[in-house]
Amino acid sequence: MKINSTSSKLFLLSGMFILLGFSLEAQRTGKGDKTKAFLNFTFEDFTEEGTISEPSQIGMLKNVYSPTTIGADLFNLNSPGDFGVGQNLYGLALPIEASYERLGEVDKNLFDKNLKGGGDGYAGIVTYKPGKLSKERSYITIPFISGKEKLKMTKGMKYCIEFSVSLGESSKYATNNIQMLFSKDLMEEATDGLVAKEAGRTLSNYKNRVYAGFFGWEKVCAMYEAKGDEVCLVIGNFETNEETKVEQQKKPKDSETEVLPHAYYFIDNVRIKEVNSKEQCNCYAADTTEIAEVYSTLIYDKTPILTDKMTSAQKIQEQVAYFGFGKKSYTESGKEAFNFIIAEMNANPSMRIEITGHNDKKEDEVAEQNQELTNMARKRAEAIKSYFVKQGIDETRIVVLSNSSAEPSLEIQSDDDKEVRDAKSRRVMFKVIP
Repeated sequence: MKINSTSSKLFLLSGMFILLGFSLEAQRTGKGDKTKAFLNFTFEDFTEEGTISEPSQIGMLKNVYSPTTIGADLFNLNSPGDFGVGQNLYGLALPIEASYERLGEVDKNLFDKNLKGGGDGYAGIVTYKPGKLSKERSYITIPFISGKEKLKMTKGMKYCIEFSVSLGESSKYATNNIQMLFSKDLMEEATDGLVAKEAGRTLSNYKNRVYAGFFGWEKVCAMYEAKGDEVCLVIGNFETNEETKVEQQKKPKDSETEVLPHAYYFIDNVRIKEVNSKEQCNCYAADTTEIAEVYSTLIYDKTPILTDKMTSAQKIQEQVAYFGFGKKSYTESGKEAFNFIIAEMNANPSMRIEITGHNDKKEDEVAEQNQELTNMARKRAEAIKSYFVKQGIDETRIVVLSNSSAEPSLEIQSDDDKEVRDAKSRRVMFKVIP
C-alpha cells in the first residue's frame, strides 16, 4: 500500500472516528495569546511515497533523523501489518484523539485549532535493553525549521516542551529517563551506541517518573531556558542503564504481541511553545503526581546519642534533621531536635548557631527542570530558621548556610543502596559559632 502524506481523510478505526492531522515545522510566531508556537511535529510529512515495511525507517519523513545506527521506527495508518497503527509489531497504539489531548484554550489555538489530534502516524524508540544489548538505543532528531529557513532558539527565552508516549506491549520493561536534548549540533549522522547527555541541555519529564502505561498516551513535559544556539531537539534516553530506573512489566492478558527484552515507547505530538512561566504550560497543570512519589518517599531518621560528658555545643552538633525528596517540611523527629537546640539557646543567651542545609544530587538534577526544587538546601535551612524565630530566638543569633549536595553525609555506609544514600544526604545540620 502506498503512503500519501498529503491526503487528510476521516477513518473509522476500532470503533472510533479519528480526524487525521498533519505535521508542522518550527515556526516563529503563533496566534492569539501571549505565548507563541515554536514546534509542532506529528510524524506524518513524508519525503516521498513509499511503504513502511521494516524497522528504522523514520528517515522517510521530512526534517527528522536518527542519530544512531539503530534508528527510530515509524508507524502509519496507511501501512500494513507490522508498521501500521492500531495493532503492530510492538503493540497496540491508536493515533491520539483530539479529545484525549485535553488542551487548554491557548494550546488549541496554537497547535490544534481544528481539533485534528495526532493524525495518522507516530514514531517508536527503544529506551532500555539489559546487559550486552545496553547500547542498542534509538533516538529521534527533529531540526528547528520554518519553511526552508533553519532556526535557533532565542537566548534567555523559556520554552514549554511536551510530547505524548505510550508503552508498547512488547516491552518487558518500563523506564524513566524519557528525555529531551536541545543540541547546538544537528545530530543527523548515525553513530554507534548511546547519545551522550549534555549538562544544562538535557531534560527529563519534570518529575522523571517511570511510564508504565499500556494502551494509552501520557504526557512528557518540561521547561527549558534556551542558550540561543539550539538547532534541534533529540528525544531518547541519554543515561546509562545504571542511571535508569527500570520496572519489569507483566504482559497484558489480551495482548498477542511477542514480549521482548526492552522498553519500547511510541512517540507522538511533539510540541514546543514560548512561555513566560510554568503556569502557561498546560501539561504541568494536568500532572498532579506528587514529586516524592516519583523519586523517593524515604525519609531517614536517627536518634542522637548524647552523654553527660558532652558540652552543649557537642550536643547541638549531634542534632540532625532529615527531609523527604523535594520537601522543606520537617518531621516530628526534626522538631524535637529544634526544640532541644532552642532550649540550649535560651539557657545561653549569647549562643549563636549555624544552620547548614544539604540536598541530594538528584534534587540538583531535577531542579534544572522544576523550579520548586531550586536551592532546596537553603530553603530547608531557612524554614528551620523561621521556626526558631517564631519560638522567640532573635534572628541575629542564627547564620544560614547551604552546601547543596557538595558534602556527603557521614552517616552513609558502603553497603547503603542509592535511595538510602540520598535520604541520608537530605539533611540540615547545626553548629555553635562564636
